[in-house]
Amino acid sequence: MSVARPAFSPSPAPASATPVPSRPGTPAAVVALAWDRLSRSPYWSVAGLLVALGAVLRLRQWAYARSFWSDELYVAHNIRERGYLDLLQPLAFSQSAPPGWLWLERFALEQFGDGERALRLVPLLFGLALLPLVAWLGRALLPPLAALAALLLVAVAPFLIGYSNELKQYSAEAFGVTLVVGLALLLVRTGPTWAGSAVFWSAAAVTAFVSTLSIPVTGALGVLLGGYLLSRPDRRWAGGCRDLGRFLAPAPAWGAVALVVYVLFLAPGLADPQLAAYWRAKSIYPARSLTDLAATVEWLAATYRSLATVPFVAWSAWVVVPLLVLGTAAGLRRLSAVAVLVLLTPLAAGLAGAAVSVYPFNGRLALYAVPACLLLAALAVTPPPLRAGLPARIRWVVAVVLLLALAVPQLATAVVATVHPARAFAQGGGANAVDYRDALRHLDDRRRPGDLVLATTVSWNAQAWYGPPTDAYVVAAGPGGCPKQSVSTLLPGRSRVWLFQATDWADGANRDVIVRLGGSGVAVAERQFSGARVVRFDLAAGVTKGNDVCLVPPPNGAAVR
Repeated sequence: MSVARPAFSPSPAPASATPVPSRPGTPAAVVALAWDRLSRSPYWSVAGLLVALGAVLRLRQWAYARSFWSDELYVAHNIRERGYLDLLQPLAFSQSAPPGWLWLERFALEQFGDGERALRLVPLLFGLALLPLVAWLGRALLPPLAALAALLLVAVAPFLIGYSNELKQYSAEAFGVTLVVGLALLLVRTGPTWAGSAVFWSAAAVTAFVSTLSIPVTGALGVLLGGYLLSRPDRRWAGGCRDLGRFLAPAPAWGAVALVVYVLFLAPGLADPQLAAYWRAKSIYPARSLTDLAATVEWLAATYRSLATVPFVAWSAWVVVPLLVLGTAAGLRRLSAVAVLVLLTPLAAGLAGAAVSVYPFNGRLALYAVPACLLLAALAVTPPPLRAGLPARIRWVVAVVLLLALAVPQLATAVVATVHPARAFAQGGGANAVDYRDALRHLDDRRRPGDLVLATTVSWNAQAWYGPPTDAYVVAAGPGGCPKQSVSTLLPGRSRVWLFQATDWADGANRDVIVRLGGSGVAVAERQFSGARVVRFDLAAGVTKGNDVCLVPPPNGAAVR
């Protein structure tokens, strides 16, 4: 009588049953002894140290409380200026975030204020919660060394650290998707019990409020697990149908929640034309039909190169995919095909969404898939049996080298960012280490009564948040001049003009404004900050300036502060 292979292989044999080579001192004996000792050591002792390491790296960045950058400030304005019900409407400034996450942020603002630490507390908590979640999933599902390797990779991943300290929902996305993936893996292992199914779908329903991407990932997992339950070789058709019914019984409740969350709260924001135009400009969707094989391969290659840099932060684009391939091969041996597919579901769902131009799978928007991919990649370092042949040992050595090639630069990046927190996010591969706060404090400390304070329109969100109040917003005039007033109408009786500019983007237009206001009897003094500039113009008596610099309202009808 044949016995069907279970979805998950049995737990590894106790350490005492592991054969040890008889010749002490040989490399094989040293490796076997090291593995024997590791397997005997309490898992949670090592895992606890790795969780503590990851927590310290995240808490250090949170305590430093760097200045908000542009996208964070747009979200912060929405949270500060709207109540709970208003946050269910499409957000201003082409922003989009899950409703539950926005409510948690609003609650944090009400309880702790609108400072950087207060508004980044929610992302921090999600980032911290991911660490014990990965440790628990690893202990429950993976061999010890693979589980610890996965936890190490998650603990030191620069973008998981960086977005645990940014006023955006990406750390909640990573936590929510990892949670539903982990619960799906547990269902594969234990079978579709009533309790397990209820926990999976209930957790997915709650997660839908704080994680947009958990909705398509949960749907894909439901289809995958449903097909698996019907096709298991160890179950007859009738038994498979009963298992499927038991699994899907709580699903309608999740479906109703997901539909309401997506249709009422998320879809209107995702349909924002400015946001869609921004995504198209990034060339993150296929440029041609998917039937154009060459163009599709080119798009996949470009997407992979982008993901290897952000959010995986691999020093080489040829590290991540080989690790995933080796991890998949190990997963097929140690777990099962369906378990490997579950771990790949976030990656597959992201690529599918981008392929049909529904949602980007690029850069920080792909952060939600990182923990599941790292869990799969870490399986590659599962030691082969001691009696395994040379090819198996070579594969394991290659996997260890690749994992170190991924982990060591990331750990070094995290350490440097901890020592120099002002450069933290730039160290993670981003460019959002701005200093709006200190730039505006510098302006406020040095302006005098009667000085004119201006800001460019792209600087509105920073100036309106950190102050001081501005007298007007300005842009360089076009070929037809200013449709309404120009800066020249504000200059009579002024001897000094201050201009604040956010320079992390659109800096060509910023320079144009400086050139038009400077020269010909005007002394110009600049002070550069990271991502910002403060310019002072000292006007000579009787000088005429500003006819070609226009006064404009702030963006999206926001008030001048």
